[in-house]
Amino acid sequence: MKNKNKKIETEEQKEIKKFIFVILGLVIILVGIYFFTRAFVTKDLFNTSEKTYQEGTINYDIAIVGNMLTRPNKEYYIMAFHSDNADAIYYNALIGKYMQKEKAEKVYYIDLDNALNKKYVAEKEEEKSTSFKTIKDLKLGELTLLKVKEGKVTKYITNIEEIKKELDI
Repeated sequence: MKNKNKKIETEEQKEIKKFIFVILGLVIILVGIYFFTRAFVTKDLFNTSEKTYQEGTINYDIAIVGNMLTRPNKEYYIMAFHSDNADAIYYNALIGKYMQKEKAEKVYYIDLDNALNKKYVAEKEEEKSTSFKTIKDLKLGELTLLKVKEGKVTKYITNIEEIKKELDI
């Protein structure tokens, strides 16, 4: 009589139980990995301090070659150089000194390391284009100062001493 109350498990039921145990095991392992990562790798599991976010800002002094002739000023300078160049700090200091002058024109920066400007950078010093008809023909050297007046380049200077003379520094 005792056999009537016991249910007999079929092979399918045994396989389903095994499958459920495997799934539960995987879930437990994944949850463990998650908490392990949060506790020991990112170390933010027990960190209750609030996260701080930095607001994004737009730097209007930086330009790209494609829009350098469409700046809102009537007359301005554009200083193009590689930002990772060892002399970049010196170039920034020169522009800073120039900008302190009372009658200084606006100066925009072009970072030649920016991917959008790469196609306008001369590979060799001989490839620089001091005269060009369109932006497509422009090839900038390691350091270039352009003077723009009413949307047209009026001066193209690549020598640091001539740049200092132009800026009266």
